[in-house]
Amino acid sequence: MDYREKWFANNESNHGWYTCAKCGKKIRKADVDIDHIVPQKHHGSDSLWNLQCLCKHCNRSKQASVDDTLPDLVKTNKQRAAKAVKKNLQFTKEKITGAVKKVVAPKKK
Repeated sequence: MDYREKWFANNESNHGWYTCAKCGKKIRKADVDIDHIVPQKHHGSDSLWNLQCLCKHCNRSKQASVDDTLPDLVKTNKQRAAKAVKKNLQFTKEKITGAVKKVVAPKKK
């Protein structure tokens, strides 16, 4: 699986639309560029933490620049971390609720 496929597999669209991380423009999958936040030229990896969705204009403007690397890393991974925490909290809530129901539920005879 290449980095583009990996990014799409881990990021849902909004009814077929994605949002550019730089300008906020809504774009279709065919027009999405998956950008390396730390450019490959500077040894950036294909890991999810180093990938972001950009429109073609923003990606071409960025090229191999590292000027916005730190803010982009924080912004992209903050969103990913928030989703992971929310997902885990939901899992924990469901697990606790299930355990309580087992204890509180009357036993059938």
